Amino acid sequence: MKKCIVPMLSVWLMFAMTGCKQSDSLISLEELPDNYSLEQAKEDGCVTHENGDVTQGKEIFEAFFNTTASGQTDKVRLAFYYTLDDPSGYAPEYHESVKDDYPCLYVQDLSFDGEQYTIRWYEDGEEMIRNYSCLMKYEGQAESPDASYHSYIRYVLTNDDKVTWQELMHGMLSSQLGDYIDHQSVYTDLVYE
Repeated sequence: MKKCIVPMLSVWLMFAMTGCKQSDSLISLEELPDNYSLEQAKEDGCVTHENGDVTQGKEIFEAFFNTTASGQTDKVRLAFYYTLDDPSGYAPEYHESVKDDYPCLYVQDLSFDGEQYTIRWYEDGEEMIRNYSCLMKYEGQAESPDASYHSYIRYVLTNDDKVTWQELMHGMLSSQLGDYIDHQSVYTDLVYE
């Protein structure tokens, strides 16, 4: 029996520490070059999203979630890459005003210190930091029958361990002052049929 436990424990420890090793080998956010690219983010092992859907690093993020859910410290780097859709889907004036801003890449560091989650990034040269007490995992069917995806897995930072994805969505879409619930989406996996 002991022979089986040791290899299984080794695999689990390697899996649980993946997120931390990934971030420890990266240069700091402050030192990222202005021309840091999607290809570099992928080579660096970032958990990468392209146009709102994860394309690399699912195992890294799941290891981060599992490690932090057990109360252990960990960190992971996230990269969000966006391109501009087909110009025919926009008003010509709007497309003209934003076309030079794309493609764009946002890089964030997410860490857990055993007590709280901290997400850091730079926006227009200014460091942005947000702290949250919870990392929630939401799974479900597409919110609309017209959605191009069948189901989703989302991880969201919040300060309420009881809040549902539907409550967060309602807060984002509501025009009522006070309905918005502070949160930050850090991972989205859209499942297509």
